[in-house]
Amino acid sequence: MDRREFIASLVAGGCAGMCVDLTLFPLDTIKTRLQSQQGFHKAGGFRGIYAGAPSAAVGSFPNAAAFFVTYESTKSLLGASTFAASHVAPVSHMLAASLGEIDIMNGVSSAPVNVIRLLFTSCAA
Repeated sequence: MDRREFIASLVAGGCAGMCVDLTLFPLDTIKTRLQSQQGFHKAGGFRGIYAGAPSAAVGSFPNAAAFFVTYESTKSLLGASTFAASHVAPVSHMLAASLGEIDIMNGVSSAPVNVIRLLFTSCAA
C-alpha cells in the first residue's frame, strides 16, 4: 500500500464512520430513552436527541479510519488482487476485516467515546 492509498483509506474510513454515527446517533438516543426506567417522556422524549453528537462524530473518525487502513493494508499484504479469481478471495477479505475489528485502536478509543456519549445523552434529559 503506497502513501496515496494509505491517506485515501484513512480519510474515507474516517468520513464514513462519522456519517454512520451522525445518522444513527438520534436513533441510539431514542432507544436509550425508551429503555429508561423513568419512561420515554421523563427521560427527555425527543428533546435534545443530538446532544453529544459532536463527541460521537469526533470519536468515530479514528476508529473507522483505523479499521479501513488495517483492512486495506491487510488486503494489500495478502495480495487480495491475486486471489480475485480464485475461491480464496473471500477468505482474504474476511481475514482483513477481522484484523480491522481487533485493531488495538478500536478497543482503546471506543470505550471513552461511548462513556462521553452516554453522559451527554443523559445530561440532556
